[in-house]
Amino acid sequence: MQKKRRLFLRGQNGLVKQSGQMSAPFELFVAVIIMGFVVIIGSQMIANANANVCLNSVDKAMATFKTKLEETANQRSSNQFFFSPDRCFDAAKAKIGIEKYNNSKVCSAKCGKPWDSCFTMSFYAEDIPNAYIEKCLNIPQYTTFFSSLDSGMCEGLQDYEAISPGNGGIKLGQYILRNVANIGATYPSVCIYYKAA
Repeated sequence: MQKKRRLFLRGQNGLVKQSGQMSAPFELFVAVIIMGFVVIIGSQMIANANANVCLNSVDKAMATFKTKLEETANQRSSNQFFFSPDRCFDAAKAKIGIEKYNNSKVCSAKCGKPWDSCFTMSFYAEDIPNAYIEKCLNIPQYTTFFSSLDSGMCEGLQDYEAISPGNGGIKLGQYILRNVANIGATYPSVCIYYKAA
């Protein structure tokens, strides 16, 4: 009787060992899955942090461009500056430009004022998550932007090209802004000169 009992205990010990050996691969599998999630979440957090740093740089550069443009249009001043946010996006795919809206509801939503028409400066990049920035320009609604296509309006500057700022026309580089409206003119006429950096 005692002999049988000993065999039964040995059998139990054997089962416990076998059960422990079978659970080890499962525990390893769970650990690998958890580590995978940690790596994925960590990568996303780093990507989001980098995107925020990038967008802050773009926002700051756009604020400078906006201020210089408003000074040029409203005070008839001439401004020279670099538009050079961190190159943390594909500049070839990014769209930066000035748009005019002729709708008081849209202007009220974008600028907080019920203007009949308004101008905004916007930035969009495909390769950065949630990369859209828009700034309302406080310039007269009848401001005109001339380019090299408008004959005689924007005189040539050495190494610079007069560009049209609409439809993603603003690129990274050096700018000169000039108000070329005749003295006594009611509304500004602006030439935006661009030189690649």
